[in-house]
Amino acid sequence: MDELFEIKNYYYLGNYQAVVNEVNKRSKQLRAKQDAECYMYRAMIALGDCDMVLREIRESEANPSLQAVRLLASYTQSPNANAETAVATVKKWLTDGVDYNNPIVQLVASTIFYNESNYEDTLRILNKTDNLECMSLLVQTYLKIDRLDLAEKQYAQMKSIDVDATPSLIASTWIAITQGDEQVKVALSVFEELSEKYGPTSLLLNGRATCEILLRRFEKAENLLLLSLEKNSKDPDTIANLIACYIHMKKPVEVTNRYLSQLKSTSPKHHWLESQLHAEQSFDRSKTRFEIVLNCLGSIYRTIAFSCLGVVTLRIGKQIWRL
Repeated sequence: MDELFEIKNYYYLGNYQAVVNEVNKRSKQLRAKQDAECYMYRAMIALGDCDMVLREIRESEANPSLQAVRLLASYTQSPNANAETAVATVKKWLTDGVDYNNPIVQLVASTIFYNESNYEDTLRILNKTDNLECMSLLVQTYLKIDRLDLAEKQYAQMKSIDVDATPSLIASTWIAITQGDEQVKVALSVFEELSEKYGPTSLLLNGRATCEILLRRFEKAENLLLLSLEKNSKDPDTIANLIACYIHMKKPVEVTNRYLSQLKSTSPKHHWLESQLHAEQSFDRSKTRFEIVLNCLGSIYRTIAFSCLGVVTLRIGKQIWRL
């Protein structure tokens, strides 16, 4: 049995503090210590402790996995400022022939590309992977580009490897949620079963809340999301879902804006913010076009009005001349 099974499973479930605790507790017994540290540092990044990761992993680190995790910490700490450097580094890895059979390197490189909306390179890196966590990111990417058919095909491969593995189960919920209708209830039952088996985590609570929002049970969703924030106050997906939930519940604008500011601070490149920005830009473009049309119509109406006035004046003039 994989000695890191429990540590990995904690990570897949979003129980990041448990990952850190377990690695520290078993540090002297672990044979695959560097692999364990990769999961611990990734968990710390998920918890928002990027500074600590950057302090503990030196820039001169020779291990490719730890080197990749350090890059992820730098990118996550300030994605707007460090995106260009992170993408350039990953592309240099590609040209330098870095071992992309290494799952951690694959995950870090593809995660950076995914977050930068570079789905083509994300798919290129993960295309031939046999790692379940990498495959789950493949499923997520296919769904992001609206290729449900390819996501289902990828999930079928995951099932053939291990249908009961946590990454496979989580991937199945994403597909079910995308399929909608009754499948949302199927996804909800999977999240509930995982919560009963392993305990509620921020990831599982947020997944359940997503289903409740789609089922229009907003009060249930709100309670789950607030519980999720208690476990990880910086989780961007939970914050984004809480904003969406509060919009549906017609909560005061100042409450929604409070969480919106928090999301912008913790995850400035979150897809919810990008969608909002796209919607605002589309609205502004439509508003500009509408104003142009109104101005044109105004000019037409003024021309017609002056023409009519001219006709009326001419007719009045003729009447006077006849008199």
